Amino acid sequence: MGKFTNEIKIGVFVVLAVLVGMVFWMKTQNFTADTYNIKTYFKFAGGIKENAVVSLSGIEVGRVEKIGFQYEPETKVEVLLSISKKAKVRKDSIAYISTAGFIGDAFVGITPGGPNAEFCKHNGTIGSEDPIEMRELMKRADGIAAKLDDTLVDVKELARSLNLTVKDNRDKIDNIVLNIEQTAINFNEFSSDIKKHPWKLLMKGREGK
Repeated sequence: MGKFTNEIKIGVFVVLAVLVGMVFWMKTQNFTADTYNIKTYFKFAGGIKENAVVSLSGIEVGRVEKIGFQYEPETKVEVLLSISKKAKVRKDSIAYISTAGFIGDAFVGITPGGPNAEFCKHNGTIGSEDPIEMRELMKRADGIAAKLDDTLVDVKELARSLNLTVKDNRDKIDNIVLNIEQTAINFNEFSSDIKKHPWKLLMKGREGK
């Protein structure tokens, strides 16, 4: 009797395990039926991982299902995105990699795309924008710093040259300024005299004849 009881217990346990497995399978099937896949490609994946969040216009709409490589015509990271059917992604949308917060987990963001673009279908592909590598960022910073140093050297050299030029030609510059000022005074005096005695223009015209 005790042996029979143990067999019954084992049978009940097996049946329960099968039922639980079927429930999970059905949930998985329902979830799969409620999603569609989109592919995108990156030259640099920026630490993205499978099961990472996928967001559309800042709202979570799916997960990264699979990450692989494509080698032709060049090596790229192929990222398969599983998107909820409630979220429609346009064909001209752009996928990008970002992080939640300063040191948060990486996720895939998708831009909304243009209002006239068609929506992606299952296994469709959208474009991508590679994240900036820290190595590339440091190279750019070094390049900017080097150009800034060169510019500062040029500015200092120009200032020194201008100082020398002004110093060496101080007398000439003063004479030029003085002549300009004197010419302006003479012109003003001539203009004022003509306004008071316009007949002088006629006299000068006759003298010229």
